[in-house]
Amino acid sequence: MEKKSFAKNAFACILAGMVISASFTRITNRFFQIMPMVVAIGLAVFLVLSSVIFSIIWYRKDKEGTIDSTRMLALFQGLLRYAIAFDLCMIAWQKIFHLQFMTPIGKLDNPFSSFSLSDLMWAFFGQSYPFIVTIGLSQIIGSVLLLFGRTRLIGVFILIPVLLNIIFIDFFYEIGVGPLFQAIILLAGVTYFLFIEYDRLKVFFLLSNNDLPSIRINSNLMKNVLRFSVVIIPLLLILTNTRLAPYVYQKTQLPKGRYEVRKLSINQKDIQRDGCDSVLTMVYLHHDIVFQSGDIQKRLFGKYTYNENTKEMKAIWHYPKDRKDTLTATVTKTENTLILDGKMGAEWLRMELVKIDPPKYP
Repeated sequence: MEKKSFAKNAFACILAGMVISASFTRITNRFFQIMPMVVAIGLAVFLVLSSVIFSIIWYRKDKEGTIDSTRMLALFQGLLRYAIAFDLCMIAWQKIFHLQFMTPIGKLDNPFSSFSLSDLMWAFFGQSYPFIVTIGLSQIIGSVLLLFGRTRLIGVFILIPVLLNIIFIDFFYEIGVGPLFQAIILLAGVTYFLFIEYDRLKVFFLLSNNDLPSIRINSNLMKNVLRFSVVIIPLLLILTNTRLAPYVYQKTQLPKGRYEVRKLSINQKDIQRDGCDSVLTMVYLHHDIVFQSGDIQKRLFGKYTYNENTKEMKAIWHYPKDRKDTLTATVTKTENTLILDGKMGAEWLRMELVKIDPPKYP
C-alpha cells in the first residue's frame, strides 16, 4: 500500500511540476522574450526537478506521520488543475485576439505548392474567424469547468478532444517539437483527472442498467455481423467507385511532379510560345493529370491510366466538362524527361516534358 500511495502522490506532484514548467516556458517565449532562452529553459528544468525532489521528501514525511498526505495531494491536484486551465485559457485568448492562425496577406499570394505543411494549416484554419473563436471558447469553458469539483469531469470530457486535435495537428502538420510536447503534457494532466475517477466511470459506462429497449435477435453471430456491417458495407461500396481506380488499382510508373513543356509540336509543326496564352506550358502528374497553358483559366483536368508494358498513356478530361477529346500517347522516359507522342482529338501531338522540381506529394 505504501508503494502504491507513493506512486500516486509522486505522479500528481511531478505532473503538476511539468505542466507548470510548460506553461512557464510558453509565457516567457511569448511575453518575456527579454529573458535569455538558456535561463528560461534552466528555470523550467528547475521546476520539474523540484517537483521530483519534493515527492521524495513528501514520501519520507508521510512515513514519519508529520504531513497530511490527503491535504498535500489535494494541493497538488489543485495546482495541476489551475496550471492546465491557465495555460489553455492563455492559448484560447491568443486565438480570439488574432495572435494565432494568422498568415500575412502577402504570403497568401504565393503559389500553393510553396507552402509548408504548417503554413497550409495556419492559412486554412485562419480563414474562418468564427471557427477560431469556437475553439478558443471551448478551451476557456472546459478550463473553467475543470476548476470546480462538481463540473471537473465535464471539463475533462470537453478538453480531451480539444487537446487530441491540437496534438494531431502539431504532429501531422509539423508545427514543431516544442508545441507538440507541451500539448502532450497538458493532455497527460487532463487525462490524470479522468483516471482518478475510473471506478465511478466504470459503473456509469459499463455496469449501469441500459434503459434503451433491445432488438431481439437470438443469434449473437448475426448481431455482430450487423454491427460490423456499418464498417464493411460502406467500404465495399467505396471500392466499387470507378474514380478510385487510379488510387487503389493502378500502380503508376510515371514519376510524379511538375513538368515544363520544353518542346511542343502539333500535327508535325513546332509551336512557339511567343507570349501566346493558349500554348501548353506545364503538365502536372500525380494520380491525375493537368495541362496548363499561359492562361491559368485554360487548365485541363483529367484522369489517366498508364501501361508500363506497352508504354501507353490514356487521359480522359473531366474539366472543363465540354472537353471530349481523349489523349492517347506513347511515353518515352529518361532520367528527368518524358516524351509524349500521340493524339488528342483530331490533332497529333509530340511534347518533351522536363521535370522542374522534386514531387511534394506523398
